[in-house]
Amino acid sequence: MESNLRVLLLIGVSICLVLLSRLYFSAVSLMAFVPLVWLLENSAKRKIPILYWFLGSVAILTISSLFNLEIKIWGVLYGAGLTLALSLYLLTSRFSKNRLGMFTILFFWLGFDYLVLKVVSTAAPAFLSSFFDGSKAMGWSRSTGNLGITAWVVISNLLFYYVLLWRDAIFQKTIRWMSLIYALLLISLPVVISFYVITDLAPITVEEMKSVYMNSKISLDVSYAKNGEWLGRISAWVSIMIVVYAVIKSKTK
Repeated sequence: MESNLRVLLLIGVSICLVLLSRLYFSAVSLMAFVPLVWLLENSAKRKIPILYWFLGSVAILTISSLFNLEIKIWGVLYGAGLTLALSLYLLTSRFSKNRLGMFTILFFWLGFDYLVLKVVSTAAPAFLSSFFDGSKAMGWSRSTGNLGITAWVVISNLLFYYVLLWRDAIFQKTIRWMSLIYALLLISLPVVISFYVITDLAPITVEEMKSVYMNSKISLDVSYAKNGEWLGRISAWVSIMIVVYAVIKSKTK
């Protein structure tokens, strides 16, 4: 009973944080998906039923993606599809030694977004990068591509997960102060670079990314038009290799 209540509480908290970040403060998105990471990790360790992970993830990701999409059904499909992509972590964590731990889902997340971008570019506003679309603080995305912003949001949530919910820290009334300080420093570093180092660069917006992949026009940035979302492309290949390795390991045990 206590476990069920904890699951419902975390799903509710995540949904509330997602709504808050979409409607008022985009910075809240940097920790809005921490409960999502907790659900996946505890499902992988079989501490909670996998069904809780699937239902909670679809709900959280769907609600997050609906706001910027003209065709709302894409939000449901995106939420369900991304849930399945992230669920690959259940496979890799079971059959192979996953030295990256939860950070493996970064590749699955970016790889799935890249696939969506290639197949259904109009669904790109569902990406986490849309939380900070056009923000001057994202000027560094001119080097990483728009999905670099998604990577930043995912990494931020993973860092906050290890600070707040890893080994149920917050439920044990444990606060890892030094880890929190390190996490805040790492998360703020790209923003500091944008404001004080590369002040003249404008971010790659969702619209610019869409235009390149829909071939409706060529980006004025020749480098971006040539390389595109290279971070997502690499993540897609890495995801495939991780899954193939896990499948091979499962067959050789």
